[in-house]
Amino acid sequence: MRKKILLIDDDERIRELIRDILQSHDYFCRTIDRGEKALEIIKDDEYDLILLDVNLPGKSGIELIPDFKHYAPDSPIIMITGFADIDDAVKAMKLGSFDYLKKPFNKEELLLSIEKGLRWQNILIENSELKQEINEKYNYKGIIGKSREMKNIIDKVKQIADTQVNVMITGESGTGKDLVAKAIHFSGSRRDNDFVPVNCSSLPDNLLESELFGYKKGAFTGAYRDKEGLFKVADNGTIFLDEIGDMPENLQAKILKVLDSGEFTPLGDTKTVSTNARIISATNKKLEKLINSGQFREDLYYRLNVVNIEIPPLRERKEDILILIDYFINKFASKFNRNIKRLTESSIETLLRHPWPGNVRELQNVLESSCALAQSEIIDINNLPDSLFKQSSDKMERFIPINSTLKETTEYFEKRYITELLKFTNGNVSKASKIADIARQNMHLKIKNYDIDVTQFRK
Repeated sequence: MRKKILLIDDDERIRELIRDILQSHDYFCRTIDRGEKALEIIKDDEYDLILLDVNLPGKSGIELIPDFKHYAPDSPIIMITGFADIDDAVKAMKLGSFDYLKKPFNKEELLLSIEKGLRWQNILIENSELKQEINEKYNYKGIIGKSREMKNIIDKVKQIADTQVNVMITGESGTGKDLVAKAIHFSGSRRDNDFVPVNCSSLPDNLLESELFGYKKGAFTGAYRDKEGLFKVADNGTIFLDEIGDMPENLQAKILKVLDSGEFTPLGDTKTVSTNARIISATNKKLEKLINSGQFREDLYYRLNVVNIEIPPLRERKEDILILIDYFINKFASKFNRNIKRLTESSIETLLRHPWPGNVRELQNVLESSCALAQSEIIDINNLPDSLFKQSSDKMERFIPINSTLKETTEYFEKRYITELLKFTNGNVSKASKIADIARQNMHLKIKNYDIDVTQFRK
């Protein structure tokens, strides 16, 4: 099906030239000479993309952007102008335009921008469809993902939820091990009883023991009354032992006793207490190594690890990132009472390229910060925290040409910076100029001086 493009420009020669180019490449193009007329048209008809001149009779193209975004929120807007003004370009981007072209532009530049805009529109449509599907298809009790790995985890959760089998969840920090543990509990027959989380690394040894098993009044200084242990609180429910690899060795034997007999003895007491708590444990450590070094009991490991669920890091399941972005944007937009509709292409590219060492927790923190700082309904690359760009700069700092002059060293790093910037923007000089905060003409001049081939970065 032919893509429909609406062109608004008061220059008849430009309208005819662009229309001929687009029609020769199988696009349907309707041309209008005034923005107000185009608004009336777009209220009743849908267009896949809008080409909007900046200088128009009446309202300028930049002033019209909010109106077009209101009536055609999924149609990318490409601004065209005969005057290169970096302030206008930045303002247009902040208002929601997709790209900014300066006349005279060549045919290839125009077609490339349109192609990327239409590809971006497909992403928006897919994201809109994902919003409807997240809760129905990709969100199971808080576990969000469409990757094969996450689907397998959800299937396994469903299979074991109603059993009494002990489960060990493994994975890097921030992958969501606690969410999987909650999903197992709240989708099973124990859902009406307590889910009791315990972080084994956050409490000193003696305090952890008293929390898990409870104590009698007078058992130690400060024990002014009897206290029920968390294993008893979780009776007929679930106790979640997070960071089990950090559990002290003296407590590991007591946990093993609970697993073997379903009984434990509170501190300062002589009577045993029974519990029917299901044990789910989690760790970001390689317990096999701890077993070999004598830091973790092998018999306890096998009793806890009856069923293993390993959560892969986010960098290995990139297809889940877009869904998580959409989920967190909706969550934090509601939390901060912001009308945030989408992220720009450059900001999504940044998020997709990031290696996410902190996994889903890091992504959540980044989007919470971005939503809190956003000043419009669109999150741009400038709203993303600086930490996302630190890794690239760290890599560039690894090699410093000490034997060169200051001028040569400065030029060396400037060339590398511009090269990395063009890689990041897929050869889009306008976006590279915006990120670098220099005029587009200056960026072109530097590219020419450093003999950088921009076409190699264009997809």
